[in-house]
Amino acid sequence: MGKAALLAVAAATLWAAGASASELRVTVRGVPSADGDVKVGLYATPEAFEKRERTFGEAAPARAGDVVVVFRDLAPGRYGIAAIHDINGNGKLDSNLLGVPTEPFGFGNDAKVNFAPPDFADMAVTVGAGTVETSVTLRR
Repeated sequence: MGKAALLAVAAATLWAAGASASELRVTVRGVPSADGDVKVGLYATPEAFEKRERTFGEAAPARAGDVVVVFRDLAPGRYGIAAIHDINGNGKLDSNLLGVPTEPFGFGNDAKVNFAPPDFADMAVTVGAGTVETSVTLRR
């Protein structure tokens, strides 16, 4: 195979690989302070969310206002989104004795919370090829 043909095959392979890779940019709104980290978890199935078994997780240093957390090279699909402001940096969402969260949290599509986490369908976003942007507003 000639040099030009090899370059064409390599370029096509790189283009195809890039076409299937997706990026999800989650803007977490309403971060109250620069303490700790902002953590975002993605859940590939309703069962994974019910078991609290993240499929992917990313974090960014907190700062008051908005924080963007980026997931790169995601397979296209539907992902549930949960975000927390881990103020004390212990890696989890703290709660009081009644189980009520004491740190800010939120879900994809700003899904409502009625004494329980939202349904997967309400917090999920579809990721296709390219970049998808969404936001989560933290609540207490």
